[in-house]
Amino acid sequence: MEDLSRNVELACPTCGCSEFEFEKPPAGEEYTDDWEFTCAHCGRTFTHARLIEANQEAIDATIDKMGEEAAKAFEKELEKSLKGLKNLKIKVRL
Repeated sequence: MEDLSRNVELACPTCGCSEFEFEKPPAGEEYTDDWEFTCAHCGRTFTHARLIEANQEAIDATIDKMGEEAAKAFEKELEKSLKGLKNLKIKVRL
């Protein structure tokens, strides 16, 4: 099955800019909820958690679309794998 992973570009909740200035975490570490990001356009600073919260609608829409794409990909794979069976007629609809 194809790679269905997606990236969601986070935007500043004040001005909508998607460019931020921030320090990268040390190798092997992830951003924590209180990690600070400063908007490159308006200069407002937000925590990682606040940016995620402010962009939750876009994140949820991307997850919904990924679910639809995964269901379609699974349907194609299932139909392909069942195609070789004789005298078996199955139409998958999700």
